[in-house]
Amino acid sequence: MKIWIRFFSCLLIACLWLTAQAQNKSPQKQKPPDEETLRIETELVQIEVVVTDKQGKIVRDLKREDFELKEDGKPQEISYYSMGTSTRPAQRLNAEAKPKNKAVATSTVPVTTVETGPGRNMILAIDDVHLAFSNLTYAKQALLKFVDQQMASEDRVALITTSGQLGLYQQFTSDHEALKRAINRLTLRERNIATIASDVPRITPYQAELIDSRDPDALAIAVNEIMRQFPNTPRSSAVSQAETKARQIVAENTSITKATLSTLENIIRSLRTLPGRKSLVLVSDGFLLGGTNQGTQDEVRRITDAATRSGVIIYAIDARGLVAATAEFDASQPGFGLETPPGVRSRIESGAIEANRDGLNALSRDTGGFPVFNNNDLSLGLQKILDDTELYYLLAFEPVVSYRDGRFRKLEVRVKNHPEYKIRSSKGYFAPDDKAVAKAADKEEKDKVKLAAEREKNPEKAAKKETAAQMTIVRDVLGSLFPLRQIPVEMSVDFIDSGNGEGFAAITAHLDIAGVKFDLANDRYNATLEVIGVIYDEKGNVADNFSEKVGMTLKPATYERTKKSGLVYTRRVKLKPGFYQVRLAVLKETPRQNGSASEWVEISDLSRKQLALSSIFLATKLETLNAAAAPNEKPGSEKKIAEEEETAKPTQIARRFKRGSSFDFTVFAYNAKSDANGQIDLVLQSQVFSGNKVVFATPLSKMSLPAEDKSGLFVPYAARVSLETFEPGKYELRLVVIDRVTKTSARRKINFVIE
Repeated sequence: MKIWIRFFSCLLIACLWLTAQAQNKSPQKQKPPDEETLRIETELVQIEVVVTDKQGKIVRDLKREDFELKEDGKPQEISYYSMGTSTRPAQRLNAEAKPKNKAVATSTVPVTTVETGPGRNMILAIDDVHLAFSNLTYAKQALLKFVDQQMASEDRVALITTSGQLGLYQQFTSDHEALKRAINRLTLRERNIATIASDVPRITPYQAELIDSRDPDALAIAVNEIMRQFPNTPRSSAVSQAETKARQIVAENTSITKATLSTLENIIRSLRTLPGRKSLVLVSDGFLLGGTNQGTQDEVRRITDAATRSGVIIYAIDARGLVAATAEFDASQPGFGLETPPGVRSRIESGAIEANRDGLNALSRDTGGFPVFNNNDLSLGLQKILDDTELYYLLAFEPVVSYRDGRFRKLEVRVKNHPEYKIRSSKGYFAPDDKAVAKAADKEEKDKVKLAAEREKNPEKAAKKETAAQMTIVRDVLGSLFPLRQIPVEMSVDFIDSGNGEGFAAITAHLDIAGVKFDLANDRYNATLEVIGVIYDEKGNVADNFSEKVGMTLKPATYERTKKSGLVYTRRVKLKPGFYQVRLAVLKETPRQNGSASEWVEISDLSRKQLALSSIFLATKLETLNAAAAPNEKPGSEKKIAEEEETAKPTQIARRFKRGSSFDFTVFAYNAKSDANGQIDLVLQSQVFSGNKVVFATPLSKMSLPAEDKSGLFVPYAARVSLETFEPGKYELRLVVIDRVTKTSARRKINFVIE
C-alpha cells in the first residue's frame, strides 16, 4: 500500500500553496426530481400542519380531502397536499416572482415543487439577552447532550443568538464537533439595567409594566417603599419618582424585546429559500411583550408571517424549568414582607412568571409549534420537539379573494369528522400590499436616478453610497445560515505548517458557474466574479479577510468546457494557532448572483513542541499539482482566467469515489523527537471506519525523512487506499501517528463517500 515517500515529499510545496487541479473530468448533472406543476393566479400560501389525537399521538393517515382550511372564516380550496417525515420532508412549492405591475393579481404564475434533501433543518436560537447565567449553563449542558445523543446523522443544525452577533453564528452543519464548540463559546450579552436590587424603589420589569398600565397596587408598593426609606418625601413626589422609574424600565425592556424579535424575524425570513423541514427552537427565560402601551403584537405577527412564508415552526423552551418562586425579591432582602398593601408583591411576582412566558407561548403556538414549560429536564423537551417533527402535512391554497391590502389574514385548519383531533399550524400571514410594493418600486427608481445624477456632480459621494450598498449585500451573503446556491460553492479548508511554526489555512473552493450569466461581445463570453473571504476566530472576531476579482474572457469552446467543469479558487492564509471559521462569498454584480460556503479549521500550536499532524490531503492518480504556483495576490487584485484553464472539482473537496477505484492521501507530522542517536521513530496506522465500526486497518508503517531533507521540520507520509472491497456508503479515514521516542500520538480524520 505504501508508495514512494520521496515522490510525495515533493508535494509539500504544492500542498502549502494548495493549487490542486483535476484534468478532463466534468461533474454529471443531477436529474431533476419528479415535479408537480401548478399554475396560480393569486397569492400562494403554504402551511405545515401537525395533527394529534386525544392521547397526543401524531395522526398519520390523513388525505387532502380530510382537511378543511379557512382564511378569515372563509373556506378555501386546498390546491396542493404533501406529507412529510423527519427523513423525507414534504415537497414545498416554488412560485416564480410575479411582475411588479397592476396586472399582478391576475397574472398566471408557474409553480413547481422544490427538491428537498433528507433530514431536518433545526435552528437552535439561544436568547443570550434574556437568559440568566445559571440557566445558560444548564441549557448548554442539554444542548451538548442533544448533539451527542439526539441529533440524527442527516440532521443539519444551526446555532444563533438573539443578540445578533454575526461572528458567533454557527451556520447549518452536521459536524458534531463544530456544533459543540459553538455551544461551548456561548456567553451572555451585556445589557443596560434601569434598576438594580439596591435601588429605591426596587421595581421589577413586570411591576413596571403594571405601573405603566395604571395598576394602583403595583404603584403603591413602589411609593410606600420610597416613603419608608425617605420619610420626608411628599407622596406626590414619590408617585412621580416611581412612575418615571417604571417608564424607564418599560422603555428599556421593550427596546430589548423588539430587538430580540427583530433578530428572530430576520433569521426566519432568510430561510425562505432553504428547502426541507425547518424548526426553530428558542431557548429563553422568557420576556415581556410590553403591555398595552408599549405592546409588541405587531412584531409577533410579523414573525408569524415570516414563519408561514419560510415554512418555519417555532418551539420555545423555558430554560428556567419548573419555576416555584421568584428569585428577585426573597426573605434575605431588606424590607421583605413589609410591603403595603400586604401580599401584593407575591401576586405581582407570580404574575411575572406567566407574563414572561407570554412571548414564548405566542411565538410557538402562532407558528404551529408548542412551548415547553415547567420541565427541569431540557433534554426531554428537546426530544419532545424532535418527536413532533416525525410526521406532518403540507397544505397550499390560493385565497378565494386576494385583496392585496397588506392586512393580517387569520388561518384555521381542522380535520373533517374529527373534532377531537388537535391541530397545530400557522395562525396567519400578512397579505401582499400592492400599494407598498408600488411605493417601494417608485422609491427604488428615484434612488437610481438620484444616484446617476450624483455620479456626475459628486462622484466621491456616489462611490461611498455604492460601496455601502455593496457591503450590505456582502454582509448578508456572509451571514446566511445556509449556503446560497445561485453560484454553488464547495470549499475545503485545511491546516498545514511550514515546520517553523507558521500555520496556514489552505483554502480550496470549487465554483459551479453553470448558471452564471455571461455577456457575449466580440465572440468572447465575459463575466467577472468577486470572491470575498472573512475568517472569524472562536470568539467571533475577524482574524483576517481578503477580496479578489476573477475575470473571465472565454472563447466559445472554452466557455462550454468551463461551464461544465467550473472554477477552482485557492488561497493560503497565515493564522495564529486557534480554531477559525472561514466564510466565503462569491458575487456577480449584473445581474445579481450570489454564492457562499463556510468551513472550520484548527491551526495547531507547534510551539508546544508536541507531536502534531497537518490535515489529510486527498488526491486521485488523475490529479496533478502545480509546484510553481505564485503566492496569493494582495486583497483587491484581479485574476484573469486563461483560455487553456479547465479544472474539475478537486478530490480534497468532492471526496467521492467510484467503487473499485482508489485514492492517495498525504499527511505531514511535526515536532518528531530524535532518540540518543539522532534518529526519529514515527509509525503510522491508517484505519477506515463505517459508522463506529472499523472495516479496514493497516499494520504500523514507518515514517521517514526524505533522503534529501535533513531539516526534520516535518515528516511526510503518503499512501494509496484501494476501494475494491468497499460497499457504497459513507466512510471515515483515520490516521494515527505514534512517536515511539516520546511514547505520544496524534490523530487526524477525514470523511469520504463511495458511490
